[in-house]
Amino acid sequence: MKWYGNIVVVFLLVFILLPGGAAEASGDLQTLLDERSAVLWIDGEVLGDLVIGARAQAALIYVDGKLSEAAWGDQTAPDWLKTQTGYYGSREARKKKLFIIRLKTINNFTLDHSMIKIGSHVLTPADVLTNKHYVPVGDLPAGLTADFAVVIPNAAVKGKSVSFSVGEYSTELEYPKR
Repeated sequence: MKWYGNIVVVFLLVFILLPGGAAEASGDLQTLLDERSAVLWIDGEVLGDLVIGARAQAALIYVDGKLSEAAWGDQTAPDWLKTQTGYYGSREARKKKLFIIRLKTINNFTLDHSMIKIGSHVLTPADVLTNKHYVPVGDLPAGLTADFAVVIPNAAVKGKSVSFSVGEYSTELEYPKR
């Protein structure tokens, strides 16, 4: 009978302490994501906290070991992040840098691989690791959110930062400090 009491105490401690640990882990994951992301507004004009007239938003996320481990170790991480970071360490990603491109359309938008440039490399279908059926290309409807993993040769993305452009719109992503 005494061991039932011990089980109840252990269960209550786990139940009480676990939510705080999960919240802390998701906070760490968000910090890692923020450090490894650059956002680009296509056809939009930024005015303070507002963006006017944007057709789409594209985010470039650099995937390294820390982000991949954090995504898989955090039970509250979104499925899209776990799926795309799952390519880290794969045969296809060897000797290349892994990125996730997350696209949200606000108005109708036309996208082609050749419109996307990361560093000095123009994206090709061969660079995409995600199943080709899930990659948004062509005429895209308003309200679409999609993400896909790409690998870029190391030589094209050297330095402390990398440029990211979609068509004539571009931004810079600074790599996290080690």
